[in-house]
Amino acid sequence: MSELYGRIDLSKTNYNVTLEYKVLQHPDVERISSIYRDYCLYKQFESVMPLFREEFFYPQTDMIAYYDEDVIVGFTMMFRYNTHSVAAAQFAWTYHKPEIRLGINSLHHICAYYKSERYKYLYLGDAAEYKQSLDGFEICGPI
Repeated sequence: MSELYGRIDLSKTNYNVTLEYKVLQHPDVERISSIYRDYCLYKQFESVMPLFREEFFYPQTDMIAYYDEDVIVGFTMMFRYNTHSVAAAQFAWTYHKPEIRLGINSLHHICAYYKSERYKYLYLGDAAEYKQSLDGFEICGPI
């Protein structure tokens, strides 16, 4: 069985999401790891990719932290491949207020953020159904 991979053509997006966020220069690895662990337990994932401390500090990594009342409640780990392609490597959040829908709103946010930074494509990994509803979604074809 083959797996499909998806990306967003950022030129086809026009999201305007207001989230309290910061691109972290010095991420709190313990806090982010704790959020990730709790998120995986909450979602009852059978298997997960571990987060390695070194990933937080790679020069091509952007750690975007999301806040609620000045407390980190979620994050997106991004990898910049080059000057026009970026990948959403990992996301997690606390589910402290499910009604804010941080999962989908963070996707809208990173689309808007990286479009403003003049990136062309946002790679999403697997083409899960919820990702396919994003503006500019496309299946990655063979090279």
